[in-house]
Amino acid sequence: MFETGPGNAGRSPRVRIVVANSYAPWPVTKGLDRLIMNLLDGLSVRHEVVLATMALDRGQLERLRGIESPRIAVRAILAPNKRSAARRAWHKARNAAAAVFSGVPMQVSYASPREYLDLVAEAARDVRADLVLASYWHLYRLPEALPDVRLALVTMDLDFTVHPRRVARARAGLPRMLAASRAAMAERIELEAYGRYDTILTVTEADADVLRHHRAAAGKTIRALPLALDLSYFEPGAFERERGRVLLLGAFHADFNDDALRYFLREVWPLVRGRNPAARLDVVGHGAGEGVRALAGAGVEFAGGVEDIRPYLGRCSLMVLPLRFGGGVRIRMMEAAGMSTPVVSTPAGVAGMGLASGREYLEAERPGGMADAIAGLLENPGEAARLGRGARAWAERNISMETYPDRLDALIEAVASPRTRS
Repeated sequence: MFETGPGNAGRSPRVRIVVANSYAPWPVTKGLDRLIMNLLDGLSVRHEVVLATMALDRGQLERLRGIESPRIAVRAILAPNKRSAARRAWHKARNAAAAVFSGVPMQVSYASPREYLDLVAEAARDVRADLVLASYWHLYRLPEALPDVRLALVTMDLDFTVHPRRVARARAGLPRMLAASRAAMAERIELEAYGRYDTILTVTEADADVLRHHRAAAGKTIRALPLALDLSYFEPGAFERERGRVLLLGAFHADFNDDALRYFLREVWPLVRGRNPAARLDVVGHGAGEGVRALAGAGVEFAGGVEDIRPYLGRCSLMVLPLRFGGGVRIRMMEAAGMSTPVVSTPAGVAGMGLASGREYLEAERPGGMADAIAGLLENPGEAARLGRGARAWAERNISMETYPDRLDALIEAVASPRTRS
């Protein structure tokens, strides 16, 4: 049901929205979690929102209660493969069989088990949803469960555009052949997902433009999802910056972040230390295994996952984004901008975000250029502070939560036309 009233004069009618995100975004441990939480907050200002998700353990299932509010409800189950050792083994075997005999990648099967698709469908029916936002193409089967509900697929990355670079970076021989096989399997499902949804939402306008020209999305409604960050949460000046401290943030189980970390430790950090022997590098985030830790030279510390990244963003001299491939949007760049933290990035690290190098960050594609940019900012705190202020100004203009509800309403109007219900 769409509702209007005095408080909604001149605004979009109230819409009932289910956000389907396979894995619980709370507590926030990675950039995607932050994006989903901000989306829930932004939508709930004027609309009724239900998050349908899976928890990976019973503690997380309980903690999800913490995000409920008068406008945000949570429907959650424990992921079927996490319910017991027997269920874990059974799902592993079944998903492996699906990969071999049906060509469905195991990560897709884990992210979209039948129990979860049923949960989303039940939530949509119970609240009589006007719109279901399905987060990521792994939910390619969801339209089968909700044939009569308006659906929009939110794609965080166009993975099919990144696969060639992933394959190229695999070792020659059998590893590269296996990488190519996995990429082809994932690409088939991803493109099938774009064909099954009438509306596709990307996280950058650049990604939207790519899809508009791809045969898999021919005739679809394709729009960029507005982005936002709670800038009041990130307070520039709350921490004193420490000279010579460099920050690298990421969820390192993701291949693009793992590659970025290895590249930086092998090819860039030794050059930085050559110019500034007192420089220190903080690596913050889950998933940095022993293999990559063995690459760390002098001055490198691994903090692991942390509950609050603000002290690290606030105390570092600068942050680096050494990504060599990847898609979507870099939430870490948004968080650094919110904290006025200077950033040195490869082109891939800020692609599609509309940032200007030299004004809001420094761009460097090769190891020597990145090391020079980092060393230069470490030696010139005034220039680093200027870049940080520029980044914060960009954030205030483009991703403020204050304007987010209006920006989201423009999108909702385009993808969820009002329907009268009894």
